[in-house]
Amino acid sequence: MDKAGRLGMAVHQAASFSPPLMGLTASRAVFWPGCALMSLDPAILERTLAVLRREEKDMGLSACCCGQPTRYLEPERYEKRRKKLRRLLERRGVERVYTACPNCGVQLRELGGVQVISLWPVLEQRLRPEDLAPAPARSCVVHDPCPTRREKADQEAVRALLALAGAVVAEPAHCRERTICCGNYHMAHTLDPEKSAAMRRQRTAEFPAGLPVVSCCEGCLGAFRGEGLPTFHLLEMLFGPSGHRGWGNRLAFTRNLRKAVSP
Repeated sequence: MDKAGRLGMAVHQAASFSPPLMGLTASRAVFWPGCALMSLDPAILERTLAVLRREEKDMGLSACCCGQPTRYLEPERYEKRRKKLRRLLERRGVERVYTACPNCGVQLRELGGVQVISLWPVLEQRLRPEDLAPAPARSCVVHDPCPTRREKADQEAVRALLALAGAVVAEPAHCRERTICCGNYHMAHTLDPEKSAAMRRQRTAEFPAGLPVVSCCEGCLGAFRGEGLPTFHLLEMLFGPSGHRGWGNRLAFTRNLRKAVSP
């Protein structure tokens, strides 16, 4: 067990469920990026929101965490944090949540009380050619996250969006419903680092050398970057690469969001 990793994630979760970081607009529908994606430049998420507002013009924003790390690392705190999140969603009048992170989608469906809609098929339908920035890579290999194994609509939308971006896509031997885990599933990278590393090696062995990895899961991409692989999130392929990743971006995103939050 990785004690340093557990401590770091405990701090992450405590911060994520603190009032300053639980930003949520009072809206019937909200775009929910998830913790990992909020580490990208806020401008990328703002451009995503602008496209989503063609689907629902009054769509708001969430800076909240779904609580998945707590579920597996601090189960004794999990129910309390679930209730806190559910109360906040109720107070803000949220009925529909558009998720970018596959794990957030799973967690929020289990939470109940809101309709959970995957971002990707909606983005495929609403994106216009003039929305696109030059793609940071002309060729890539696509990685399907574990939670999307049975989500054919997500798989098709991801590939359609990459085609819109003009990318030539390579498929690893195991993809779609047969995809292989990046090693992070259920916090394995913290709970069992050796097993996690073996899973990650098995996955990356299928990626063609020299091609950046593209996925709709920033958590998966973080695992691959740890192995020295170049990566781009799907939103970066559509709206341009993030200048950097980190908590500074998340704090800036949350600060901008909270200006719009009703008291």
